[in-house]
Amino acid sequence: TTTGKMQTTMTDAELPLTGSSTVRQCTFTECFAAVCDQETAPYICQRHNGGPHGGCAANPWLEATCDDQCSLQECHLLEIPDDEASCKDVQCTKDWCKSGQLCGDAVPNQCVEGSGRFGCSDDEFQWTLRTSDSICSECCDVTTC
Repeated sequence: TTTGKMQTTMTDAELPLTGSSTVRQCTFTECFAAVCDQETAPYICQRHNGGPHGGCAANPWLEATCDDQCSLQECHLLEIPDDEASCKDVQCTKDWCKSGQLCGDAVPNQCVEGSGRFGCSDDEFQWTLRTSDSICSECCDVTTC
């Protein structure tokens, strides 16, 4: 928008839509807890009628359908803190190392507990930050075997 001599640019998420509630950028925690696809359904309704909602949408939620919503569109810009838990350098147990179902060196981060058990990733945060505990509650770095 342009006001006087000052010009500012608004992102799509900041532009109010007729009948839509205000859209804020998701917090770090909301970004990484989200199960919504950031490209096809980046708008999350966090609360409606005083309670949790959690729905995903391709477009901002209408005011009557969501009390608090955020956009995942800028989550990729957030930096992961240095102290965030990861699988990197987490020692695998001796039994796990002997199991014979280890990930290779190219994908050393392995889920060892949960429905993602035996899953492999090259992303040290795949089984901690990017996945819920119900999918993977424990991981290790197979290069420690």
